[in-house]
Amino acid sequence: MNCEVQRLENNMRYRILTINGEQYILDMERSFWKIIFPFFVWMFPSTVFRVEDSSIVKRLKEPNKEKVGGSWVASLAGIGYFIGILLAPLMGYFEIPLSPLVNAILIVLALILVAIFYLAMSHRRKKKLENVIHLEKLSRRELWIRPNSKKQVFKLLAAYIWIVVLIGFSFLGYIETGNIIVLLAASSFTFVYLLSSRVTVQEGQTTVKFKDIKHAV
Repeated sequence: MNCEVQRLENNMRYRILTINGEQYILDMERSFWKIIFPFFVWMFPSTVFRVEDSSIVKRLKEPNKEKVGGSWVASLAGIGYFIGILLAPLMGYFEIPLSPLVNAILIVLALILVAIFYLAMSHRRKKKLENVIHLEKLSRRELWIRPNSKKQVFKLLAAYIWIVVLIGFSFLGYIETGNIIVLLAASSFTFVYLLSSRVTVQEGQTTVKFKDIKHAV
């Protein structure tokens, strides 16, 4: 059946789905596996929460006074790019002679820090939603979400392969060179990868299919 997808204002974690006049909230970060493997969003059913009060949906769509989220990420990306240009001629100065084993351990620590940072941001987005509504108190259903088009699948596949290869080569490059800038770059690419599942459910029209069983809380 047809479905209209909308994003919440300043909260990339959630989507509002309008299906047959009913409105549901989809949590894009509810499943760990769908964060790690974005294609699972299309392959396996997702849990959605029905919102019967239209005024709540309206509040979720209203611009939030806290404009920090998107602008902060954009500013951080711009600053990182600018710093990268400035530090490019000095790359050799950031090479720390350590054994490959120590470098591998530092990679694990970097990945842990990336995961902590991601989870902290995810928790912040959840708390922002809970200021308006608690999803666990709503009735829930499960549905399959289909991609908008074959073009969307191809674009995500190409981007997925590209960033996975980039992350792999970046971490291997750090193990070989010990350059701390390469490690920082690889960590940044990993964080971007964790956000890639968002593009599987884009604003606009798509199709969904409900599972037969309906669960209520």
